[in-house]
Amino acid sequence: MSSTGALSRSYATREATITTTMTSPPMATAPGPLDRVRTLPSLTGLRWATAMLIFGHHLMAVNYFGGNAGVVWGVLFEAGKTGVTLFFILSGFVLAWGYKPRQSARSFWWHRVARIYPLHLVGVGLALLAAVTLVPEIRTDGAAPLVANVFLVNGWVPDWWQAGNAASWSLVCEAFFYLSFPFLIRPLVRASSRVLTIVVVASLVLAALAPQIAAFAPGVLSSASTPILRLPEFVLGMTLALMLKRGEWMPLRLSIALPLAVAGYALSEAPMLPGTDIHPGLAGTVGFYALLVAALANADARGRSTFLARPLWQELGRVSFAFYLVHLLVIASVSSGWPDGHPELPWRQAVPLALAAFAVALAIAWALHKLVEIPAQRWLLRFDRSRARVQPAAVASLVADDVRA
Repeated sequence: MSSTGALSRSYATREATITTTMTSPPMATAPGPLDRVRTLPSLTGLRWATAMLIFGHHLMAVNYFGGNAGVVWGVLFEAGKTGVTLFFILSGFVLAWGYKPRQSARSFWWHRVARIYPLHLVGVGLALLAAVTLVPEIRTDGAAPLVANVFLVNGWVPDWWQAGNAASWSLVCEAFFYLSFPFLIRPLVRASSRVLTIVVVASLVLAALAPQIAAFAPGVLSSASTPILRLPEFVLGMTLALMLKRGEWMPLRLSIALPLAVAGYALSEAPMLPGTDIHPGLAGTVGFYALLVAALANADARGRSTFLARPLWQELGRVSFAFYLVHLLVIASVSSGWPDGHPELPWRQAVPLALAAFAVALAIAWALHKLVEIPAQRWLLRFDRSRARVQPAAVASLVADDVRA
């Protein structure tokens, strides 16, 4: 009896320890390895906030608002194009955070194809439909740039950067980043803290020099759309993720990182150095955005999730990719009835029109996410041979992680 009682007490003690470990908040806000932290929900929510910056910028580009309202909207959203910068940093950060050393390069690339290609093809189809109906000005001249867009290589030719679906130029950059990732992550994982710090500094310097580098090769490179010149943003995200995950660096508190990100947003419109095409303000934008991503990830990893981790923001974040691909087509289609497609309306008329475009784009995006993106991704991932050795429940979990990534 006594041995049975001791065994029962031992079992109860072990269960209590497990329960406490599962339900208690993580120890500490002190730096430490975060290898076991898998999901970062605030970064999913941040994707939606980023998509809204780009949506606001394109409302400005299409001139929904006229007069003084147009001036104010321009001040607020001229820098909205830097939302793509934030997407690139996020992409590098999330992929490095979820890096699986045993995953082959082929498996990784197939996951990325499954993630982006089905919606990309739908986006190209919708762009072609819009071009022959409501928005003829976005029609692509010639088969070559259109085919290049389908295969996500059109951004390497500056004159073709908005061929096909204009918004998909950023996917050309992402495709190059994905191709490079297996070759970049392995040396970065093995690198010392000092080397990673050097990579961070070099990435910021290259971001500032990108316009100058493009100026040396006019017509061949574009600092905005040529993938190789946007690579430092992706690499910076990768590097900070590894430093944070290894516990070698503690990011700023979110209360500090958020105002800095706002400052970075404004710095993107700062002038270049006199007599050059060097853009130090852009380095500030990239750096401060990266600090925001790291601060949000750190908050999630240490059990202090932000409002961006709430269910509504999660759902919107998951829809953000589809929304990004269709929003500009919707904005241009809704405004196509005005001369040259530029309404330039007083704010009382422009706001309802903008809300209508938003509602239509969100409805289309939600339908594409549910009916195309998720089913197509699950179907394509069945052809990844590395998953044949994984239990069905684990496969379902991995698919869900891919949808969030």
